[in-house]
Amino acid sequence: MFTVGEFSQLAQVSKRLLRYYDEIGLLKPAHTDKFTNRRYYRAAQLPRLNRILALKDLGLSLEQIQRLMNDKVSTDEIQGMLLLKKAEIEQQLHDELQRIRNIESRLQFIRDAESSKPLDVIVKQIPAQPVLSLRTIFPSTEAAMTIFEQIITLLPDKSTYGWFFGVWHGDGLDEDGMDMEMGRVVTTKTHSPVLLNDDLRLTIRELPAVETMATFVVNGSTENMHIGYGAIGTWAETNNYRFSGAPRELALQIPKAADGSDGITEIQFPVEPVRQP
Repeated sequence: MFTVGEFSQLAQVSKRLLRYYDEIGLLKPAHTDKFTNRRYYRAAQLPRLNRILALKDLGLSLEQIQRLMNDKVSTDEIQGMLLLKKAEIEQQLHDELQRIRNIESRLQFIRDAESSKPLDVIVKQIPAQPVLSLRTIFPSTEAAMTIFEQIITLLPDKSTYGWFFGVWHGDGLDEDGMDMEMGRVVTTKTHSPVLLNDDLRLTIRELPAVETMATFVVNGSTENMHIGYGAIGTWAETNNYRFSGAPRELALQIPKAADGSDGITEIQFPVEPVRQP
């Protein structure tokens, strides 16, 4: 048998923790000397201690752990709980990293504005373009991305297909739903419908020509998109233009990196001169 100190070294936990678990009845010593009151543990108690510590790290309270230990929770059950916890933590990390990237991009916009950095807005004429697309109300950004990924899979790179694109038809961003069109520019005026699911399919149509399109190329992930939109808005106000149609996004390079940092997107906003009174 092992003393408290020796057992704490074997388990890599503090003696104080072992004493506390003894006090609350979660892990009693294998033997207590009635004369010296010294406590002794056995190596066979290590699995129980590790179960307790694993459940604690999964976020369970000591009361919950006590009940589970009394019910003799199995290793497979703990493994299942671990997988759920892992998924939860990974989602939290993803959300926090996205929040950090949002903050960084907002700060970048502020720095550019404070330094009076030249606006890289290019004005050009856009001809009518045949596209294979769908338009629907997406309940969330995640839902839109799911459909976009399906389109990427169903319309692989070949001579018939050009850039992937999206059009924001709604009046601003709405948390209750996004009126969006997405698809791919094509080089033909005829194409069979492409079924995505029972409700959605890509069909051929023509994006109308735009006489004056203000454009801005955004490098990086979607968190940087506001930089492009903000630049176009600033340019339009400075040069006495107003928006005259739905903005478009053209994916010049589909990101391969997990964080989307290698993506390249051209934002296009139809504009027209403001008529002076």
